[in-house]
Amino acid sequence: MLERPGNEDDTVILPPPPAAKPHRRSVLYAGVGGAAALLAVAGYSTFRWFRRPKPIPMGTATEANIDNTQPCDIIVTYLALDKKVVVLDFPSLLSQGLMLDRVAAFVEKANVPHNRVLDDVALNAAITASGDTISDYYYGHDYQAVALARFFALAEAENIRLNSQELWLKQLLKQLGWMSPDTNGAIITVPAAGGPITPEMRAVILRHEISHGAFYTVPEYRHYTEQFWYGLTLSDREAFTNFLGRQGYDTNLTELMLNETQAYLIFTRDPRFFNAAAIGKTEAEVNQLRQGFIANMPDFWLTPLATEALPPVPAFMPACKPTQAMLATRHKRLCLCYQRSGFDCV
Repeated sequence: MLERPGNEDDTVILPPPPAAKPHRRSVLYAGVGGAAALLAVAGYSTFRWFRRPKPIPMGTATEANIDNTQPCDIIVTYLALDKKVVVLDFPSLLSQGLMLDRVAAFVEKANVPHNRVLDDVALNAAITASGDTISDYYYGHDYQAVALARFFALAEAENIRLNSQELWLKQLLKQLGWMSPDTNGAIITVPAAGGPITPEMRAVILRHEISHGAFYTVPEYRHYTEQFWYGLTLSDREAFTNFLGRQGYDTNLTELMLNETQAYLIFTRDPRFFNAAAIGKTEAEVNQLRQGFIANMPDFWLTPLATEALPPVPAFMPACKPTQAMLATRHKRLCLCYQRSGFDCV
């Protein structure tokens, strides 16, 4: 996360008594009652068919593709570098928060329980106590598929009333086949440029979250990050832990600490989000830690991003036009895509 700055039918069919040979009538001669029953079944099946949610459209995008897109509705894409990572591109911080703040509290926020799902009252109280709002509880989110599956299973068991955005996320997980406890996948998010989020900050948030995607989906990288963490001095680990605690992370979760450390240290090159002073060190000390991590990284798709500059972004992103925003509320998938000729509505 980035802070602000087979067959399951068990019915047993008993054979008829030997002396009572059953008399079968065809559907044609079933009579009025039978016809009515058949129509009722057909009607119910049709009703269920119409109520079945439409598949959520998905594509594949590169980091640069995403950086240069301004969403007017949620855009869902597989990350081209690793299709086990799915990116949710939100039209606003508010829409992102409404969908994922409760998950954030459940998975990793400080001062809230992680063994149950908060109801609306408890969630709002936790957000207020943190000094944040629904919109800025996190600027970017990242969750392992198994954690999301656990969240929804527990919410159902506890009869927690989820909002429409959270139910949409549950639909997406089912569509992806990610509701099983052994799925290897990750969801990462990024908000649209606008308000406190500049196009450059949007690019920083995405790069940070991409590194979390790799941590969740590439076991070799997770193992490497663990080794790096335990290879740090106690003082260095405390420095990062204290920084992350001030950001609202639960410092009792060691895996969270080392995951966020790699994301901030290596993939968040923006002083508005992370700098040497934030962990009480000099730039030279931080550079030494950074170079040591990069020098021994396993060679896979994330490795080049540790040293590559962020993709170029436009100087500004236009807001969605009112007609587009109105259409978006009717579940139309619209966005503004930056192209060489400018922004085009698609």
